Amino acid sequence: MRSTLLQQPSTLKVQSFVGQPKGRHSLHPQARPSRLQVVVTELPLPEGNLGLPLIGETLQLLSQGDTFGEQRSAKHGDMWKTNILGSPTVMVFGAAECRKLLKEEGHLVEVLWPDVTAELVGKESVNLLKGEEHLRIKRVLGEAFSEESVERLLVLLRECTWDFCDRWEELGSFSAYDEGKLWAWSVFGSTVLGLPPSIETGERLCGLMDTLQAGFQTAPVKLPLTPYQKAVKAREAIADLVRQQMQAISSSKAAPPSCLKFMMAGQQLTSTQIVDNMVATAFGNASLGPSAAKAFQHLAAAGTVKKRLADRALRFNSRGDSPHQLDYVIAVVREVLRITPIVPALFRRTLKDFQLGGRLIPKGWNVYIHTGASVQRYNRDTFRPERWLEQESDSSSSSASPPARGVLAAGSGGEDAVSGRRAESEEMGADSLLTSRQQSGCPGHSLPFGLGPRMCLGRHLVEAALALLLTKLVTSCVWQMANPAEEWSVFPTVRPKHGLVVQSFRNTTRARL
Repeated sequence: MRSTLLQQPSTLKVQSFVGQPKGRHSLHPQARPSRLQVVVTELPLPEGNLGLPLIGETLQLLSQGDTFGEQRSAKHGDMWKTNILGSPTVMVFGAAECRKLLKEEGHLVEVLWPDVTAELVGKESVNLLKGEEHLRIKRVLGEAFSEESVERLLVLLRECTWDFCDRWEELGSFSAYDEGKLWAWSVFGSTVLGLPPSIETGERLCGLMDTLQAGFQTAPVKLPLTPYQKAVKAREAIADLVRQQMQAISSSKAAPPSCLKFMMAGQQLTSTQIVDNMVATAFGNASLGPSAAKAFQHLAAAGTVKKRLADRALRFNSRGDSPHQLDYVIAVVREVLRITPIVPALFRRTLKDFQLGGRLIPKGWNVYIHTGASVQRYNRDTFRPERWLEQESDSSSSSASPPARGVLAAGSGGEDAVSGRRAESEEMGADSLLTSRQQSGCPGHSLPFGLGPRMCLGRHLVEAALALLLTKLVTSCVWQMANPAEEWSVFPTVRPKHGLVVQSFRNTTRARL
């Protein structure tokens, strides 16, 4: 017997009235649907196929991999329907549609996480919390990851990045993807958890997080040696590590600065809340490694970008009174994140019937909001940082310069690495910057950290880390890539097909400044 959802025609008629169960039509005027409701429910569903009963198009997804979405996007455009594991799902790629859904959190859609999230991430994480408690904890975490907090971590970021450049010279040839992941986890361990900024820190966290993430891609079976049981154990190990760091911070006034230390200072969160949200932020950091690898690839493929980036960074270091020279550094970071966003896809469930792009999105359906994880973007998008500078307003430029100024000061050993100006209100700054980009023709649609109440907390840290890495790679290092045109896969994980091999890496400034 076919499911009711799978029998739906391409156009849905009004089936229910406000406040009444489906199939029960009241004659009372207040129970009649509004004209807007009638119009919405008469719209066609998104194009696409709901597949077979119960399994939908799951088998096609597993067998086709990357081509599953690529073929359907080519046929149906930036929005289409499918059915994954029996759940009717709308895939959304369009910039305007993605922004609308993210801004309407709690009104049109609600956050959707797999059932295993509570165990593998944590019940008290901002991933699962809603309403006032979500906002309260997000506010505390936001202070720990603020732009001002990140400025206090720039020296650690610099030390970590310099150590990896020394390592890469010793290796000579390496996978930018594998080493990018190690660098990203070393950055996370030192700046977020307060661990030593070492290769060992990166290797330890990388191994634990790879195991933990695998738990989301398998059946939740708790038997010895199963991937899910290994994921649970990895989560316990990360939680123990966070608790150890909390104890170390509490018992020593000389503990180095870290987001964890900033978070504990206010004593507004319980131990469980801190642990769960440290695990949640670790998941958010998982995309920094691929972004670093993509940065290597773009610099190798775009010689003019590499040369211009080096020129601007060196000019700032020699003329520290010219912060506008940093605009191009910021533009390159944003362009990397546009193509390899930290939040590549977001999962939501609809709370009501509504219209999106002229199509009906029914209540109870899943919506996958793609901010970047598509084969089209990873392999066929154009890397052009200049798009961020074209006719950009003065307010946009000035709001972006101070943090990057601090980044490059740290990169050159300057003392003002921890003394940058604090930006204005987070929400006001984000809104005004987005508006100025839209008005000037800049890509305001870029959503590398999501949007709305669930925007990624670590955006300032990610941008600072990438800015330091990029400027170091173009000002102090000589290297080449075996195949700058190498393609990426995005299913089941985002990764280059052959690892992005870097050759003949040489760090021209081995001595510490």
